[in-house]
Amino acid sequence: MNRSKFIQGLKSDDQLSEKERRRILRGTVKKYPWKLNCTIAMEEFAELQQQISKQIRGYGDKLGLLEEMADAYICLSLLESIFDIKQEELQKAMDVKFQRERERLRA
Repeated sequence: MNRSKFIQGLKSDDQLSEKERRRILRGTVKKYPWKLNCTIAMEEFAELQQQISKQIRGYGDKLGLLEEMADAYICLSLLESIFDIKQEELQKAMDVKFQRERERLRA
């Protein structure tokens, strides 16, 4: 996304409802082939990796990281829809992973 448009959008008071976000996601899943959406998701995750790497090396910027994190979250939502992953299933899987991490923290 154009950097100035992204910054302008962050400064705006516009906010989408959850219903509108879901409508947009459904439209994206319908309009584009699932393999294309999956490929774009992989590319967005790679861009997030690059931003994290820049942060670690000390020359990243918060806005770049924020933008790539937003893209990654959107792509995760697309993948949930494409592969019919229910929110409850995802939350349960996350809880299993959190429990594992809790055990590691206790050790």
